[in-house]
Amino acid sequence: MSERIQGHDSISSRMERLEEQNRRFKRGATACLLLFAGIGLMAQTKQRTPAPPARPAAPRVRTVEAESFVLKDASGRVRAELSMSGTGPSLKLRDEAGAALVTLALNDGTPKGPMLLLSGAQRQASFALSVLEGGGSQLSLTGDRPDIQIRLGVTPEGTAIELLDKNGFATTIGNGVQVTRSGQVKNTSAAAIALYGKERKMLWSAP
Repeated sequence: MSERIQGHDSISSRMERLEEQNRRFKRGATACLLLFAGIGLMAQTKQRTPAPPARPAAPRVRTVEAESFVLKDASGRVRAELSMSGTGPSLKLRDEAGAALVTLALNDGTPKGPMLLLSGAQRQASFALSVLEGGGSQLSLTGDRPDIQIRLGVTPEGTAIELLDKNGFATTIGNGVQVTRSGQVKNTSAAAIALYGKERKMLWSAP
């Protein structure tokens, strides 16, 4: 009798273990199904989510309008200016002290035309070039003193060169208006030479 009871208990224990294993398997299978279902839903949601619209490209600025532009160095000093003034547009390049050593301008007044001026730091020496309406082309070189100059001009009347020194003496070569020793005024040719002393007094001329 006891052997039957023991055998029955052994069979019952095996059945309980099998049922427990079956329950674990079902729970594992259910968990796997839920995991796969979640992955599938995530994939569908990702596919359905519309892509963000592409940002439009920043427009290119082809034209900048202003009445002046100022360029400063690392210390905040103005080193260049491009501006419109009452006489026309101009570009100025300045040194560290603020002096305009290079000036390029277009004169809208009378006489009209472009002008270029290169100056020394203290404004002694300079180089000036201009092409003015009705006045032709002019070139002027000035030394450390303003009375030391060389002037070259090409005008509608002709071509002339003028040399001046610190003592007030001058030499002119070429076309121009000449006042003779007798006080007469005459127009000279490109072959004319005149020497002047102080206070513009005629010393010699030819022809």
